[in-house]
Amino acid sequence: MAGSPFHRDEEAAPIADVNVVPLADVSLVLLIILLVLSPMAAQSMLKVQTAAAKAEAVMPAQTEVITMHDPEKVLVLAVTDQGFVMDGRLFPDPASLTAFLKQMLQPRNDRKIFVSPELETAHGKVVAALEAVQAAGGTVALVQIADPGAR
Repeated sequence: MAGSPFHRDEEAAPIADVNVVPLADVSLVLLIILLVLSPMAAQSMLKVQTAAAKAEAVMPAQTEVITMHDPEKVLVLAVTDQGFVMDGRLFPDPASLTAFLKQMLQPRNDRKIFVSPELETAHGKVVAALEAVQAAGGTVALVQIADPGAR
């Protein structure tokens, strides 16, 4: 049969490539289903209350009087090489600063003190200021004032 015109000596090689057409079809169908269902799912999860319903529930009684208080003054502590400066007063050591801060913080509700060290201040001086604020019962917020020569 070797000489037969209907027989070839070489057989067809098996196809080793992956057929990605069905994968792409399934992916597109899933994408369409997701795009159609996601707005419906998001709308069913939303609970909307109108502003009028909230306003009626929160309305204060007619006899209730709302009083306005003046905002408390912001306390800023500057740390320099010479000492600690607050309200235009220079405190050379942390002990005198702690005594002054205790007097300032006693009548206040807001116990936050903004500590602003100068650029070339020693690290130990800044730590002493932070410890003085904590010893007086205040909370610390560090701020860095921009260098005027940097512009």
